[in-house]
Amino acid sequence: MRLTKVKIQRFRNFTDPQTMMVEPDVTCLVGKNESGKTTILKALHRLNPANRPDEFGLATEYPRRRLARDRRKERLEEVEPVIAWFSLEPQDIEPVTAVLGFTPPDGTLVRASRTYDSANLFEVECGLSTIVQIASAEVGVDPEDVTELAELPDMAAVRARAEELATTHRAAKRTARATALRALPEELTQYDVLIDGELTNDQQEQMMDLLPKFFYFSNYELLKGETDLEELAARVASGDLQDGDETMTALLTLAGQEPKSFLDEEYVTRKAELQAASSDLTQQVMKYWKQNDALSVRFDTDMPVVGTSPHGAPIRHRFLKVELHDARHDVDTNFETRSAGFQWFFSFLAAFSVYQDSDERVVVLLDEPGTSLHGEAQRDFLSYIFNELGTHQQVLYTTHSQHMLDPTRYETMRAVHDRATRDEPELGVVITPVNLSADRTTILPVEAALGYTVAQHLFLGHGPHLAVEGSSDFVFLIRMSAHLTALARTGLDPRISIIPVGGATNMPAFVALFGRRLDVRALVDGAETNKVSTKIRQAAEAVGVDQHKIVILGETPGLPNTADIEDLFTVKDYLWLYTRTLSTLNEADLPQTPEPILRRISKVRGDFDHAGPAHVLTQNLEEFFAQVDAQTLDRFEELFTKLPV
Repeated sequence: MRLTKVKIQRFRNFTDPQTMMVEPDVTCLVGKNESGKTTILKALHRLNPANRPDEFGLATEYPRRRLARDRRKERLEEVEPVIAWFSLEPQDIEPVTAVLGFTPPDGTLVRASRTYDSANLFEVECGLSTIVQIASAEVGVDPEDVTELAELPDMAAVRARAEELATTHRAAKRTARATALRALPEELTQYDVLIDGELTNDQQEQMMDLLPKFFYFSNYELLKGETDLEELAARVASGDLQDGDETMTALLTLAGQEPKSFLDEEYVTRKAELQAASSDLTQQVMKYWKQNDALSVRFDTDMPVVGTSPHGAPIRHRFLKVELHDARHDVDTNFETRSAGFQWFFSFLAAFSVYQDSDERVVVLLDEPGTSLHGEAQRDFLSYIFNELGTHQQVLYTTHSQHMLDPTRYETMRAVHDRATRDEPELGVVITPVNLSADRTTILPVEAALGYTVAQHLFLGHGPHLAVEGSSDFVFLIRMSAHLTALARTGLDPRISIIPVGGATNMPAFVALFGRRLDVRALVDGAETNKVSTKIRQAAEAVGVDQHKIVILGETPGLPNTADIEDLFTVKDYLWLYTRTLSTLNEADLPQTPEPILRRISKVRGDFDHAGPAHVLTQNLEEFFAQVDAQTLDRFEELFTKLPV
């Protein structure tokens, strides 16, 4: 199963229900400290914990200001603080079929929740229209009748209308149609569970076995520099684990050992096996750890005195010591005292090693990963999350660091903001996409990440740089290029880095300053085109930038001479985006003038933020491209052919 959506409600600072869509690979939760990011991960982890089982606490975690009032109205133990929806993957069909007694239709979702009294509840959901079509096909209902029945609001209405239609067809001597409709209500019965969601106790237990586990990791799970193996063995036996214990036991398990294995006479052999497992983990770390490739993890044991027996004899325990060896300086130091970033990375891989090569579906929850890493090391770890971890398991991670964000994947980000104030303490957390509706201070790291990326491209990038006016140009070019490339048509050369420079008036300075030492080009559009195009070309000539690298959008045949990037869309296509951003607007409502589309819209609706439609495109790619005009694609492709490397 794959997590698709989560709802958090009445838990800690989540007073109002908040629903969040989850990406199929990596989802990033962005927000300030104490904003509620960790609360989301903690709630999900308790749904089906893979490590450190934890329970909801009604007295301590239900929103305090509502506890007494709400307790008088309902039984709060039955409240579901976390609800998650899962889509079915191919390998889920057979076991879910065994649970339900029939093959789940395409689009079926499993709803899983956990209550304050620790009960896991399951429902199976599917759209009524889909169910009607499947059941109708089984009994041979006429397509005309199916179309009518599939539009009805509920199952009762479907059954009643099927009976009415059957009577009508029988009276009209359409016996076959009537017979099929008479059989439909009984055929629908087997699908009732998809409508009312009610599973038997046995089915609930079977669904629990199929539910993915949630693996939570934070700084509290870091590997310790030394561990008393006798005490660890005792804690493992009792189940009373401390911070870091599960990471150590996972590392021992990777070596095929357990804490008590080191307490016998064969501990030297076991230490060698542990060293081999550690070396394998170190090699995995080094694929993404670029700060110091001379580091390695070593193990040693010691038998210090930890107490005295009643008879005065010293009591010794075996300790496992974890050390970090730096080959550059040929020195060993305690694992906890050196390179906090390496310590975090190694500890996570050790803790997660239990699931690393498993076919079992695990959702990885990383709480503020890599906060101790240098900025570049954070980017290395971000690469690990997206390019390795996220390709095998779903990942949700929290951050407030600009270096743990990839601005080119901003659609994978969710902004988490606590609205509570001293005057309005009952306002709780809200979760929004990272766009114009998000709190400004919450998404500051995203803006900083974009700024950092721009700076890196400018001063450190090796590829060509394309200056564009603003962020909407950036988004439109990226999304349209990706779609054209997927169609095996001409997109923007992937070596080109797009740089929004904050307006066309900044382009002459951009070309003049960076044209001497960087491969720059410019795409000029907008109302300032006539004012700046000459200046840009003069700046390009002065620093030796070829004139063909300066593309004036208004010089494209068929476009206004002050055309914007938005004019590459047909009017129908751009209004599709505008309508979903602000309000419905039809082409007939616009003045019939040869002006740019933005100016025509502003005359009837006033000015608006041009970034809005760009965000809508990103959030509705599949739907937009399903209806896109061929002329829109042709215009963008023509532009991309003018921007070769």
